Amino acid sequence: MKLVLSIEAIHPPLAGIGRYAWELATRLPHHAEIDSVRYLSDGLWRDLPKLETTTEQIPQALAPSAVEVEPKLNFKGRMRQRLGRLPAVSRAYGQIMPYLARKRLDTLKEGVFHGPNYFVPETSLPTVVTIHDLSIFRYPQWHPKARIERMRTAIPETVSRANLVITDSLATRLEVIEEFGLRPENVVAVPLGVDAIFRPRLGNDIAPVLQKFGLSNNQYTLFVSTIEPRKNVINLLAAYRNLPEQLRRRWPLVLVGDKGWQSDEIHADLERGQNEGWLIYLGFVEQSYLPILYAGCRLFAYPSYYEGFGLPIAEAMASGVPVLTSNCSSMPEVAAGAAMLVEPNDVASIRDGLAQALEDEVWRNAAVDKGLKRAAQLTWDACVQNTVAAYHMVRGGK
Repeated sequence: MKLVLSIEAIHPPLAGIGRYAWELATRLPHHAEIDSVRYLSDGLWRDLPKLETTTEQIPQALAPSAVEVEPKLNFKGRMRQRLGRLPAVSRAYGQIMPYLARKRLDTLKEGVFHGPNYFVPETSLPTVVTIHDLSIFRYPQWHPKARIERMRTAIPETVSRANLVITDSLATRLEVIEEFGLRPENVVAVPLGVDAIFRPRLGNDIAPVLQKFGLSNNQYTLFVSTIEPRKNVINLLAAYRNLPEQLRRRWPLVLVGDKGWQSDEIHADLERGQNEGWLIYLGFVEQSYLPILYAGCRLFAYPSYYEGFGLPIAEAMASGVPVLTSNCSSMPEVAAGAAMLVEPNDVASIRDGLAQALEDEVWRNAAVDKGLKRAAQLTWDACVQNTVAAYHMVRGGK
């Protein structure tokens, strides 16, 4: 099978959709049923960029200056971030790029096109598109105006022309079927995977890196995500502030993530928590350090309002630590009975869940065991295999 894969989302720092696209782009060429892969980005044929994505080669003892606190966006990434927020530029991009992509694809007589980032252009090739979530429709207040305008036009057009829609979870699959009135057989759920780099680690092995961040093994609660309203950071901070002081002091809350959309109020609250002495905000941390931070925490807390999948949940479980997350959207599906589920709109529910997850050793031991078993089911190899099966469903335009 010949494949064309869109790779616009692949640029540093690699996370979220970029991570998903990267895993497909690097693994699909080695799949027995894939004869060739061509990469398309911004309407042009591209080579796959070279990115450093592994942490195993990073020394355990690092100079303080080696700890990154700002995202290392390349020129392409910086331009996308700045220009994409301008409505006029966003509209122009939405018109020009599909035209250029169609011109490239029209030169091909066979193959399958996969858009892993919400979009497929008009083409005679059979097409597959991945819709990661529908927050742009369900919660538009979480997105910039330019993005809403572009995506609310582009996504319905893409869904109408794609032969098959892939979602990251069954929860999102049901939302897509309902939102666009699709037949169930035209939407398939393909769970994401967890990189093998996320695994349990001995305290002595990770201590040198943790020390560079001012942390100790098993002595902090961790949250990892872009700081934005959808992640429910405000309620997480309120819940942590309401814990007994002894718990807050013994196990401070550590947040890792760059500044996101509409986060000024959240950052003001982060600063307040730091001044009160129970919160540590590390800002953006280089991707290579995340497996260490996961493995060293006592609890991973992720009470998000809405997720298409919630990959940090799976990464934390694979790291051998207990997880607290929300009882809605795709998060219970990903956790599959291994996590402490809380009501994200209820500060008391989050607080009580945090207290039990930090102190209840019986629950903690069971959560670690269940989490490791669940995470072992979520592999990138399985994601790729199921994605290739989806390609077979549309060959010949079926």
